[in-house]
Amino acid sequence: MRALTRLHTLDALDATVPYDVCIVGSGFAGTVLASELASAGVRTLMLESGGSLQRWFLDPRIKALAAYTVSGDADYPTLHTKARALGGNSNFWTGRCERYHPSDFERHAYTPGDNPWPVAYGDMEPLYERAERTLRVRGGEPSSHAAPRRHAFPRRTRKDLSGLRALLGHAGVDVDDSPTATPEHALRFFRLHKELLPGVLASPYVTLVSGLTATRLVRDGEDRVSSVEVRSLDGTTRQARARIFVVACGGIETPRLLLLSADERAAAGIGNAHGRVGRGFNEHPGVNFYAKLRHSRETLHLRHNLGRSHQFYDELRPEGLGSVLPVFIQSWAFPNHLIQPKLSDLPGTLAAFASRITRPSLYIGATIEMLPRDTNRVTLSQDHRDRFGNPIAHLSLDFADEDRRTLERTRKLIQGVFERLGADDLEEGELTWSRHHIGTCRMGADPKTSVADPTLRVHDTHNLYLSGSETFVTGAAVPPVLTIVALAHRLGDELVRRLQEEAS
Repeated sequence: MRALTRLHTLDALDATVPYDVCIVGSGFAGTVLASELASAGVRTLMLESGGSLQRWFLDPRIKALAAYTVSGDADYPTLHTKARALGGNSNFWTGRCERYHPSDFERHAYTPGDNPWPVAYGDMEPLYERAERTLRVRGGEPSSHAAPRRHAFPRRTRKDLSGLRALLGHAGVDVDDSPTATPEHALRFFRLHKELLPGVLASPYVTLVSGLTATRLVRDGEDRVSSVEVRSLDGTTRQARARIFVVACGGIETPRLLLLSADERAAAGIGNAHGRVGRGFNEHPGVNFYAKLRHSRETLHLRHNLGRSHQFYDELRPEGLGSVLPVFIQSWAFPNHLIQPKLSDLPGTLAAFASRITRPSLYIGATIEMLPRDTNRVTLSQDHRDRFGNPIAHLSLDFADEDRRTLERTRKLIQGVFERLGADDLEEGELTWSRHHIGTCRMGADPKTSVADPTLRVHDTHNLYLSGSETFVTGAAVPPVLTIVALAHRLGDELVRRLQEEAS
């Protein structure tokens, strides 16, 4: 493991000259953006509320800062859905790097009629290539159903999906490899604090201070953010100054910070003049099925292999429903008692799979796209406050009729695949969630229907930007990380361009 260097103390906030850019958050969006800025010689301050992963697990004060409350019939879990640590939720990421499909950026039934995506797949394609290089994505030859690409993956996969493809071919299903980030400083999973952060912090242009929680954005009389108020666990309060600020705290904490930053000119919170901050939360619920198959054991490799199918991605959209991404996991046998203590550390589909498998079998699950609805939103809690006296976030999340229909149609799709395979002992597991917090500060051209403009600048400020999946217009059915990183590269270009123009 590479050591994290240049971790600074509160003294770093006493710089006589304000930083060029201050980034709040060290997850995918914050770290990749800092890397872009550092390469252009931009003086960058990064603020992270948490610290090491060990501290996240052992310090109840840090865990308490990540707390939020939930209401609604979706029964959304609050535990293990977000972390406060260097690298953010990448600490629990399985590395999946799927592109959005071209249809995701086009108008469809789930696109807000008054707020389409301000970018198209053609705009994103070169950014996806940059993101794949950044994350060292490995993959195989994609099928015709997958998102189109001009070039091969940066790295070739060594995964053998021939058995899975042969098996599911009998059911008429095309199986794609699941593009995955490649670690160089760990055995299995790509972790930002090991793979990217050390290189970022080695730059003389980047300063990272951990253990500081951003509690309020402070604006001057000209709709510019002049500083961000930060507090340490012992209550020490300081101000971090910069020319430009970027909030990259995720789909729950970013809207919370904007709402906490209400002032005389923005009584409802920064960016919230039209009540858009926090609205449109969506996630990736998943259905999970397991069955014993009537086939030779040589058909499946007795090891963990994962594939996806983009074949059915748009199948339900003509019915006014969301996109669907099935996932298949090959036979993997181990006793339940060995893995039960670790289930809470696994993301949704893997946890569901691990909790059921006790003999060679096949898992088929699928994540779906949720309908963005204004009533599914993040607000400030009326009843609970954090250690600094500020309201924690409250998430209201209900299933729309479209969500329920998409889930039911997806169940029937998977059951049909198992039926064509001649499966028996078919069993459905519990609904799972993917820890993807999307859409609460979406981008768009109209301030009345969005929070940030197409460059990700908050509409009613001159120098405040957002970065992360909270800016997505729709959630699609694929994991959001690659799109987060692609848009972070794009924002880096925008900020470098702006700073150069201001300096000339």
